[in-house]
Order: sequence, then C-alpha cells, then structure tokens
Amino acid sequence: MFLLRVIVFLILVSIILILGFPLFLIYDLSNGGNFFGVCGDISTCVIPITEGPKLLVFLIGSFFLLVLLLRLIMLFINKYQKTDTIL
Repeated sequence: MFLLRVIVFLILVSIILILGFPLFLIYDLSNGGNFFGVCGDISTCVIPITEGPKLLVFLIGSFFLLVLLLRLIMLFINKYQKTDTIL
C-alpha cells in the first residue's frame, strides 16, 4: 500500500512537471537563454516547424496517460481498502 502511495506521489509530481515545462522554456528564453541547450545563439537558431506540434502532442499524450494511470491506481486502492471516496 505504501508503494502505491509513493507511485501516486511520483505521478502527481510528473504531471506538475509536464504542465510547467512550457513555462520553464518561456522563462529561459526571456532571460536570454539558449532554449535549454537546443540553440547556441537564439538569433541564428533553426528549429523545424514541426518541433512545436510534436512537443505539444507528446506533452498532452503523456499528461493524459499519467492521469489514466493515476485513476487506475486510485481505483485499485479504493477497492483494496473497501471504502467509497469521490474517486
């Protein structure tokens, strides 16, 4: 049971990191960063036009996969404890 709660905690931390990743990118670029090492110089950097949509699809897909996994684990915990909760 403790291991399941640790897994739930790690999933929640992962979801928060996935949702915050675009903010970290914008913060890095606004402070004159190099897009976390992707570009040496932001003015001469060439990034393909498909990189943005690919990153968006990957982040959204991994977010929903983690939410599904979290939901399944919480259902298992509720059935194991035989208690009714809001989940």
